[in-house]
Amino acid sequence: MVSIKSPEHFFERDPTNDFFSLLTLEKLHEHVSQYCALHQGVPEDIRDYVHVIVTLYLYGWLYYPFYTLASERSFFAVEMALRKRLPPRKLDKKGRDRRSLGDLLREAKDAGLLRDEGFPSLENRRANAEELNEHMAEILGREPERQPEVPYVDVLIGTSPWLRNHFAHPNMQTILTPGQALDGLILAAEIINQLWPIPRPVSSDEGDSPPARA
Repeated sequence: MVSIKSPEHFFERDPTNDFFSLLTLEKLHEHVSQYCALHQGVPEDIRDYVHVIVTLYLYGWLYYPFYTLASERSFFAVEMALRKRLPPRKLDKKGRDRRSLGDLLREAKDAGLLRDEGFPSLENRRANAEELNEHMAEILGREPERQPEVPYVDVLIGTSPWLRNHFAHPNMQTILTPGQALDGLILAAEIINQLWPIPRPVSSDEGDSPPARA
């Protein structure tokens, strides 16, 4: 049962983390710093929002349910970024943008902003899926099922809206493991990083001021 932390234990590590023997706060921070960073081309307000979500994830070390809350919020960060990057062409009679997350992801794909090559974690995700497929086939005593070759972006367009709505309109509490929650944060960062171009480094020559005339 999840309870409200008492003041005397407020800053203590949540003992639920003990289920993962190799998990440390240092490892959590290392992972989010390496895999959840947004480049400088992403607008500051989007980066600030993601920083809040990543920090909430790290506070799962103190209160385990925060891992799940951070993963939930990662979907909202993606939607926020998509709406900023793709302003609506029209609003409804009440001045609202009626596009869903699926609509926004599809529009980003059609605009060439989301491509499979833009997901650094995709190779590992596919390898893990293949390993799981082979493991399940071994347990069931049958040949591994051939996985359909579907563009990863299309998979996201099909699954992300359902997951987002599941979190936004819950009928029960969901608790994710730290790894599952981190996976959601990584995916959100990879989507957002594709929406804006990475700033081109300024060379020393470009950065120098022109010489003053005598």
